[in-house]
Amino acid sequence: MTSMSMGALLAATLLAAMAGCGSDERREVRLLAPAGIVSDADSARFERETDCRVDLRVYDPNEDLGPIAKRRDSDAIAVPTRDGETAHVTDEMARLILKDGVVVTIPTRLAAALDPVETQPAGQRRLTWTIREEGHNDDCARHWIAYATSQ
Repeated sequence: MTSMSMGALLAATLLAAMAGCGSDERREVRLLAPAGIVSDADSARFERETDCRVDLRVYDPNEDLGPIAKRRDSDAIAVPTRDGETAHVTDEMARLILKDGVVVTIPTRLAAALDPVETQPAGQRRLTWTIREEGHNDDCARHWIAYATSQ
């Protein structure tokens, strides 16, 4: 009888271990931000420091953020800063006219990667990180915002 109890215990332990196989206990934060806001180096450092994986999804500033955030199931979003709020990210912007006549507005720091015919100042882009209420990982989202705003 003792051997059956030990066998049952062994079987239960084995089943519990197998149930854990393949399940990823690592946490994840789904970020939604315009291009150039989150670097690969920042993502990698954050992942090492917090064990929260970064899933970055980029949006075009001309898009409506609500539906995109819902569709992409975002946890934290870099939104345009409202009056009176403190910006977490401030970028000087440049309006570039490319050789084929295409006009783009991008952060000035990225303009050197292109070969514009003409470059003009285009003001500032001010963004604030916010946690999406319907997100799934508030803990990692809070860690991300603390990390991003401490830079």
